[in-house]
Amino acid sequence: MVTTSQLLARALGLLLCVQICRGTGELRLVDGGSRCAGRVEVKHEGQWGTVCSYDFDWDVHGASVVCRQLGCGTVARASPYAPFGARASRIWLQPFCDGTEKALHNCFHYGWGQHFCGHDTDVGVTCSDAVELRLVNGGGPCAGRVEVKLQGQWGTVADHEWDMEDAEVVCQQLGCGSAKSAYDWTRFGKGSGPIHLVLVDCRGDESALWECTIKGWGPYNGLHDWDVGVVCQGFVRLVGGNGTCSGRVEVRQGRSWATLCEAHMDLNAAHVICKELGCGAALAVTGTARFGAGAGPIWDGGFECAGNESLLSACTRRVSHSQGCTHASDAGVICSPYTGFRLANGSTVCAGRVELEVRGTWGSLCDAGWDVPNAQVLCHHLHCGSATSVPRGGYFGTGSGPLWRDTFHCSGTESHLGECPATVLGIPACSPGRAAAVNCSGAAEPLRLVDGESRCDGRLEVDLHGAWGRVLEQQWDASGASVVCRQLQCGAAQKAYTAPGPGPVSSPVGLSGLQCMGTEARLAQCNTTLPSTTPAGGAEEAAVVCSGSQRVRLASGPGRCAGRVEVYIQGAWSRVCEDAWDLSDAAVVCRQLGCGMALAAPSSARYGRGSGPLWLGAGGCSGAEATLWECPAPAPGQSGCKQGAGAATICSELTDLRLVGDSSSTGHLEVFYNGTWGSVCANGTSPATAAVVCRQLGCGAGGRLHSAPTTSQGSGPAWLAWVQCGPGADSLWHCLSAPWHLQPCDSLGDAHVTCDGEPGDTRGTPTPATATGCPDGAACTGQDRVPGLNPAPPHVGVLAGAPRSIMAGAEAMPVPTILCIVLGTLLCLALGALATQAWRTLARRRGGAADAISEAVYEELDYTLTLEYQEVPSGSGSPSEGSATKLPYYTSDSVEASSPGTAPDTPALPRHDPPDGYEDAAAVLDPGEAAAPGPSDGGVSKVEELGGSRPSLSPLEPPGDMIDAPASAPRDAGYDDVGVSSPGMLL
Repeated sequence: MVTTSQLLARALGLLLCVQICRGTGELRLVDGGSRCAGRVEVKHEGQWGTVCSYDFDWDVHGASVVCRQLGCGTVARASPYAPFGARASRIWLQPFCDGTEKALHNCFHYGWGQHFCGHDTDVGVTCSDAVELRLVNGGGPCAGRVEVKLQGQWGTVADHEWDMEDAEVVCQQLGCGSAKSAYDWTRFGKGSGPIHLVLVDCRGDESALWECTIKGWGPYNGLHDWDVGVVCQGFVRLVGGNGTCSGRVEVRQGRSWATLCEAHMDLNAAHVICKELGCGAALAVTGTARFGAGAGPIWDGGFECAGNESLLSACTRRVSHSQGCTHASDAGVICSPYTGFRLANGSTVCAGRVELEVRGTWGSLCDAGWDVPNAQVLCHHLHCGSATSVPRGGYFGTGSGPLWRDTFHCSGTESHLGECPATVLGIPACSPGRAAAVNCSGAAEPLRLVDGESRCDGRLEVDLHGAWGRVLEQQWDASGASVVCRQLQCGAAQKAYTAPGPGPVSSPVGLSGLQCMGTEARLAQCNTTLPSTTPAGGAEEAAVVCSGSQRVRLASGPGRCAGRVEVYIQGAWSRVCEDAWDLSDAAVVCRQLGCGMALAAPSSARYGRGSGPLWLGAGGCSGAEATLWECPAPAPGQSGCKQGAGAATICSELTDLRLVGDSSSTGHLEVFYNGTWGSVCANGTSPATAAVVCRQLGCGAGGRLHSAPTTSQGSGPAWLAWVQCGPGADSLWHCLSAPWHLQPCDSLGDAHVTCDGEPGDTRGTPTPATATGCPDGAACTGQDRVPGLNPAPPHVGVLAGAPRSIMAGAEAMPVPTILCIVLGTLLCLALGALATQAWRTLARRRGGAADAISEAVYEELDYTLTLEYQEVPSGSGSPSEGSATKLPYYTSDSVEASSPGTAPDTPALPRHDPPDGYEDAAAVLDPGEAAAPGPSDGGVSKVEELGGSRPSLSPLEPPGDMIDAPASAPRDAGYDDVGVSSPGMLL
């Protein structure tokens, strides 16, 4: 018989052992595919062993100690029941952690090698550094099918109730802003390989997907009919331009968009922005004058980018140390809408058929608008010298893929073909076989001008055997500038000046002390000094403005073919005096810009006076000149500008669009062309056109296309039909269509568009709605449950993503608290025993019959172990909503006594049907059954299993062995040497 004093002594001994039986074991995670995931093992006395525990003891607190000790981030998943397989070795620890310990062996435990659990409860941990997330098959890093990397292998996420809250967590974790849409497999296709996560439920504010409630952790083998995907709004956008590839820079700040200061934006950051938006190379960083001032918050600071990042959010944040910016200095970026250029089917890389890549698709360019200035720009861009000839269309074959209709309007001095204005909408279809071609000289010039408005102005750099070197300003003059302009075929030198270097980190010094006569054909013929030892940064550098850099633009208008006239002369943009400005002058500007005919030459009141220097060389054109520079010079003696600067022009190729209806976000689609508003016929117009129009108007991320009967047509003639915008089009002007001409629409009538948002809602606001994944917004009916998914490795169990609590409503009760409860219970039992003995003595004195009662009490204390299993409401991480979690207790021999590699079968859980209103029920074993022995290396005697069957599962649960369950039947915890369980108390 074990007396009360012996029980108290053993409990105090256990407390003492917990405090002093510590070690200094090493820690590792194995069989998880990386050092940050796997079965937890510790090293003690030169031998590696496992760590075991039950699910009510091993939770995020213990797992966080492991991840922190290994330097592997936070906890993604914590699970007992051998999720990474059981190991036939020594079990070293059964720890109880509160999460604040520096090492696992600092947690409370029974002593090294002392435990009450077996290898079937060897614990495992997956830390955040071992889990990766990505989006695939969506055309960019912020859209696609959701995939997770576990155990070194990528797999999908399956969920038939995937919604916007789940998608929000994915987008925020990837640095892609808020979620725009949530989809099933129909949008991005089915994946292949394992399924890693099943049934994910997020609130929307978690910092990582694995912090959500996850009912199934794989890997699993199964059907991919429930793979999920997302489309994110993105962290950055460009607004105010003609499409998504140019405009004012805005970044996501909470639920609003914030502008960036021009002083905090450089070309490296611009390259990352263009890449993230699916555009081509960054062409320029501009100020407010190009795309207007924004509204709302201003981002504090900037971004330090190397230029090779895929997302702007991946760049280092730079805190501003200067005074706050205003919207007058908002930054803009111009990206090329073309992601690649090449010459194909020629004898060298510098001759062949012109091919363009548009959002990942290569195709040949139609030769309808191809000319020498366009070819000149392409040859220089490809480092192939200058264009020597432009053969007829199809000279180098027709190629495969689409035949792009894009018509470029280059002046010949642009650095990149993407800088040239291009039109697509309304261009007639190209005849088969008419692919543009060019022959370049093939010899790239060993010098270039950078950081200017074109390839014909800027800082001078020379080729140093594959690297570009700077030219210092010593003895730099107009003679050297003339040689540079001549060699680059950029006309005459207009200005020789010095410019500061790009910064402390720059290219090496190539030349200094350059001395030219001015008549040399090439810079190499001038007298030069060998590379200097001058420090890499800080010195002034040689720079030049050639006449070939002269350009004209129309600013502050609704498009590139209308606005205030500005000219680039002497290295600066200047305004034009309107005193002598008339329709003839405007006609020259329209011709020079490839904008058709001049419709009007309004005064400065139309587009404002602007700012900058004033150019007096305009006025007096006949209208037949090719460029503004060919017009006669002003009469001698003319000076000043009486009416002021601000001459403007409106050309026939000016295009604009609008919705005419009851609101600004719904109505008939109309386009402005040749000075007239006209409708668009619904006949042949693609559904994706509506979304492109809505984004361009700033009325949400999507829209729907309808046809309007002929009785309700718009206010003007129909200009277009068969407008075919693809899903990736950035602007209506880059969509294919039938040629421009006035036409009646057929019985379908005009195109009518309804946008998802109101003006100013460029990308739309996420709403908590379940994704249907059906095209065209059709409703989908999901299946009642996910089909059976069989675990790929036999040893992999499934545990929901969050720890289970010890008692209903109690989260992670600290071990010291439990021990205090145990001691308090034992003290109460001892006092109860003394009170019973006193009552017995009193009863004997009275001659009563209390002996039988007291004997029954002692029988219960000495031999009966009252086992209780408590029904805990399913919380984060439970198998299903409303199902019960049964607290396990040992009922079979230690796994260590079984043969290696053999896992015990999982018996049915006991039947538990409590009456209404009762949360607790106690099952008392037969007093004749033997109690379990004390702590050992796993040896526990058997007790008879309670009969019954497993409670039924919710239909939302993964069936069969996908549900987390102990690897063996519930067992006697073997605590009889510590104390006994009483109803309502759990050890």
